[in-house]
Amino acid sequence: MNCIETKNLTHRFSENQTVLNNISLQIPTGSIYGFLGPNGAGKTTTLRLMLGLLKKQEGTISVFNKSVDKHRIEILRNTGSLIESPSLYTHLTATENLAILQKIYQCPKSRIREVLEMVDLSETGNKKVRAFSLGMKQRLSIAVALLHSPSLLILDEPTNGLDPNGIIEMRALIKKLNTDNKMTILISSHLLSEIEKIVTHIGIIHKGSVLFQGTLPELHIKQTLGSVTRFDTNHITRAMNIISENGLQPLLTDGILTAAIAEKEVISTLNRQFVEQGIDVYQISTLQNDLESIFMDLIKN
Repeated sequence: MNCIETKNLTHRFSENQTVLNNISLQIPTGSIYGFLGPNGAGKTTTLRLMLGLLKKQEGTISVFNKSVDKHRIEILRNTGSLIESPSLYTHLTATENLAILQKIYQCPKSRIREVLEMVDLSETGNKKVRAFSLGMKQRLSIAVALLHSPSLLILDEPTNGLDPNGIIEMRALIKKLNTDNKMTILISSHLLSEIEKIVTHIGIIHKGSVLFQGTLPELHIKQTLGSVTRFDTNHITRAMNIISENGLQPLLTDGILTAAIAEKEVISTLNRQFVEQGIDVYQISTLQNDLESIFMDLIKN
């Protein structure tokens, strides 16, 4: 079952500026979904449309199997979000910020302490938000988003501007929310190396179009360059010929022989043929491309 679905979502800022072009997304319930793309790809526009912050032009959006057009208020009651920069009262403490919204949401006062503990800000005491680090402000904004106990959390670039320690803390928090609270989390980001460490599903957008959607393993399988196998032998030319005879395209770069191979059975076959042809095999190693490499390959193609 999907928590969020969009179909043929199209949005234009002007007649000559199409920001989204037939975006169809399926975000499974209980997943951590990484919505990836370079700056200006259309990520924030998509999230704003999901939350009803922009008026939809073409296509459909459903959240919790309900239309955003008809059930927006009901959907928002069960959705937490942090879009772009945090919106906080900097002259107040973390507790005072949450107390204002606790009255609006009409949730129990005990919930304030709970969410502060969840984001590791329970010991900030009388410290004003203006004195918080950027990472602390980001975590407080997530506490605000969690105050009404949502089952869906939408985060737009939550690690923007954070130092390495802040990024690690944010990563741990997102994983904990998903695991402990069974929360569906949608994260937009351009920091691919970080997203790769926490997501279960991925959607890649570029220039307003979806290039890929699925799980990380599916992405690696889909991309023929998802893995590169390196061959170290005593006869490179003959090894290249054998690889070519098996319908592959070997590459020789700086004396290193490589080929894009997805199946381990193919590697076994090549190794056996090398030995049968009297070629000494010193080493065969497979290097799995990271998400960033695959992402750049998708965009270039």
